[in-house]
Amino acid sequence: MSTREDILNAAMSVFAERGYYAGTVRDICDRAGANVAAVNYHFKDKATLYAEVLQHAYRNAGDGEPMPTLSEAPDEPAEQLAAWIGWYVRRLLHSGGTDVGRLMAREMAEPTEALDHLAKGAVQPVFGELGRLVDAASGGVLDERTLKLHCVAIIGQCLVFHTGRAMLERLDPPHFGQQDADEITSHIAASVLRAFDSSNEDASA
Repeated sequence: MSTREDILNAAMSVFAERGYYAGTVRDICDRAGANVAAVNYHFKDKATLYAEVLQHAYRNAGDGEPMPTLSEAPDEPAEQLAAWIGWYVRRLLHSGGTDVGRLMAREMAEPTEALDHLAKGAVQPVFGELGRLVDAASGGVLDERTLKLHCVAIIGQCLVFHTGRAMLERLDPPHFGQQDADEITSHIAASVLRAFDSSNEDASA
């Protein structure tokens, strides 16, 4: 592993534990076994390192499984949407309890300027693909705002099994973990497709 990779991995752990502001370059370099000057050499400064760490964390949130796209099966948009939901659920469950999950949770709670770069660079293409799948699976009848609401609702239904895990474990429902990804996916996909059917019926009434 290179010094650059050592610093990235160490920075992810430090920032996940302490956040961007409390985590220091010295902490990171001590953990990476690198000279403090190595951060400036490889990343320019702490802010640039943090932005790179966020990108690194997002790319590694799952287990390397590629994102399903509409272009892979344009004649089966509902099936591809369900596949996308399954992919996203597995990503979230896979990152739960890890440095990646903790880092992203901290960034959502206390956003930095790096979040803007993450949204535009890495997240927007994912959200855009979800929009294309929703549009196709719903029959192309949704206006832009309604389409976006469906997209956000889908993400929210998936996210609760990650961000709400601690609370869910303390309520009556059984614990939902990685082994339950298929069940969670089927439930969310079925509710989404029913919502599309209801919207189409209202539109034709």
